Amino acid sequence: MAGVNFLLSNQQDKAVDLFLDMLKEDTGTVEAHLTLGNLFRSRGEVDRAIRIHQSLMESASLTYDQRLLAVQQLGRDYMAAGLYDRAEDMFKQLVDETDFRLGALQQLLQIYQATSDWQSAIEVAERLVKLGKEKHRGEIANFWCELALQQMAANDLDKAMALLRKGAAADRTSARVSIMMGRVWMEKGDYAKAVESLERVIDQDKELVGETLEMLQTCYQQLGKTDEWEVFLRRCVEENAGATAELMLAQILEQREGVEAAQNYVTRQLERHPTMRVFHKLMDYHLNEAEEGRAKESLGVLRNMVGEQVRSKPRYRCQKCGFTAHTLYWHCPSCRSWATIKPIRGLDGQ
Repeated sequence: MAGVNFLLSNQQDKAVDLFLDMLKEDTGTVEAHLTLGNLFRSRGEVDRAIRIHQSLMESASLTYDQRLLAVQQLGRDYMAAGLYDRAEDMFKQLVDETDFRLGALQQLLQIYQATSDWQSAIEVAERLVKLGKEKHRGEIANFWCELALQQMAANDLDKAMALLRKGAAADRTSARVSIMMGRVWMEKGDYAKAVESLERVIDQDKELVGETLEMLQTCYQQLGKTDEWEVFLRRCVEENAGATAELMLAQILEQREGVEAAQNYVTRQLERHPTMRVFHKLMDYHLNEAEEGRAKESLGVLRNMVGEQVRSKPRYRCQKCGFTAHTLYWHCPSCRSWATIKPIRGLDGQ
């Protein structure tokens, strides 16, 4: 009762001392110590949690399973404190223990992601896949992409491509791998292979097609294949891959058939899939053909307002936690999920 009284009177350090003395005298209090340590950790008092679980782990009278429990909880304390090297040491002691293996591997995966140790993250995630956790395949592909980014920054394109191939082997549906492969092929000047990589995205993740179109346009121009470029854009529009494809196709129509054909096309697309970006383009057409006067001036003001609305709105949203951003993140800064941030669809998006 004395220990509880100390807790109730906010004398936590005295309570910790008393409970540790009790442990020396009575090993039957192990569960109570584990619970108390977890309570301190949940309240943000990590130092006290560490002290309790450390003493518990070092107690010579613990059974083997009790010691493993103490190691697990001490690892979680270190995680909460941001002491990743110490947490790693704890969880490594548990990865070969059947009852603790899964949890320990998942904690290690968190550590390696937090410290950008991508090679270790791959090794741990592969063990999780072997345990039946197939969802980690996509993460493995992203880890290979992170390693490839480092090689691209060092201008070692061959090594980057080798790493990306490993990413593709881990997850054939990874749009990120295809996009990065396309960039590498472009850097190497092989535009045909870049097209092959980038066009895979429409089958892997239609939501991300807009991220490939400027690169594809460059590739097709370099290859002198403008007709094939238009064919692919039309496929994107037919499959509702977003406003970027619609606007690019409008540009082609304007150049080839004139403004009226492009304007009619944009009007039809607005009726099918209304977006502010396409509406902004339609206002451009109307503004160019309007006669000088107050009506044209008002139309210009409205067009500028719509343009500001388009620019100010976030373009991407995490489909898991709702985080919004103006640029694409492959690793959500909020919920730390991989490949869950996509272009926003609907009136304010694609």
